Amino acid sequence: MTALVVFTHPKPDQFARELLDVTVDGLVAAGHEVNVVDLYRENFEAAMTCDEWRTYPTSQPTVANARYADLVREAEVIAFVFPMWWSGPPSMLKGFFDRVLAPGVAFDLADTGRVSPGLRHVRNIAVVTAAEPPGHFPQRSTRHLARAFGRSLRRATGLRTRTLVCWAGPGEAATNDEKRARFLRRTGERLAALR
Repeated sequence: MTALVVFTHPKPDQFARELLDVTVDGLVAAGHEVNVVDLYRENFEAAMTCDEWRTYPTSQPTVANARYADLVREAEVIAFVFPMWWSGPPSMLKGFFDRVLAPGVAFDLADTGRVSPGLRHVRNIAVVTAAEPPGHFPQRSTRHLARAFGRSLRRATGLRTRTLVCWAGPGEAATNDEKRARFLRRTGERLAALR
């Protein structure tokens, strides 16, 4: 199976980079062919253009990047690796949702306004994230948002997928090497089980 990992973090030396590595390694161990999109490294533009906004509800929507859309269409597993800032994902990742997971890719819009899932081929969704800076925002709100993120993605798949949320709280994301190593090991094991 093919897996797509969407990585969003400006500093590859941060904990998010370790999360990316363990995500890729876990998916490879599960037998997946893994494609990685690094939004910062590829200078992805988060803001939706006027043309994209105008064509969004039409039968011919403009998609920001055809290569990204093709990777999404081919993937049976999609993993998102990102930090939680201000109890939410980085704006670049939100832009990926707005500009790539658009009508014709993640869902279809009928003339009646009815929305139908466009990612029925996706079997598993993984959300791998950490509160950053550690302990900066309430643990409950960031964990809840990570889970909501996964639930929203499942709607585009017809609710038949399995959603795995690996959320590092302040203890795991801090510099405590033992807790961090345990979290990374557990995350890798959970991802290796996604078949």
